[in-house]
Amino acid sequence: MRKLLMGMLALATITLSCSRSIVGNTNQDPHHEHWHNMNSTYTFMSISTAKPGKLNDLVRIASEPSELMDKHVAGLLARQVRVDTARNSVVVWVAFDSKETLYNYLATEQGQNEHGDQAEMDSIIETFTMYDLSPKSQRLLPKQ
Repeated sequence: MRKLLMGMLALATITLSCSRSIVGNTNQDPHHEHWHNMNSTYTFMSISTAKPGKLNDLVRIASEPSELMDKHVAGLLARQVRVDTARNSVVVWVAFDSKETLYNYLATEQGQNEHGDQAEMDSIIETFTMYDLSPKSQRLLPKQ
């Protein structure tokens, strides 16, 4: 499990770096103003396994919250949802400027509405493990 976690974090960082390099013209990036001052002090991560035949549903419900937050939570700095088909699992990785950014948003009516329906989650998710992570080493920007 530790190797999977470390591998997913490394992959997330590499993919984010590559995608930022491809963007090139940061004037077209709606979150550009946050990139030059970015300092992630909190990362939410979860690993979920789907009930039999429910992997596609798990991908959908795991992706929606961070996709919705990305539209209006300025402190959301980076996000990824990755699928491990062989393990019937989904890994969610979302970096924030602070833990308060996420928890303050989840305390709002909008945050609660966009987080998902508990009954639906219970019908799809077999196991769920959540991590509240503080950085010890990081690079979210492309190498210069």
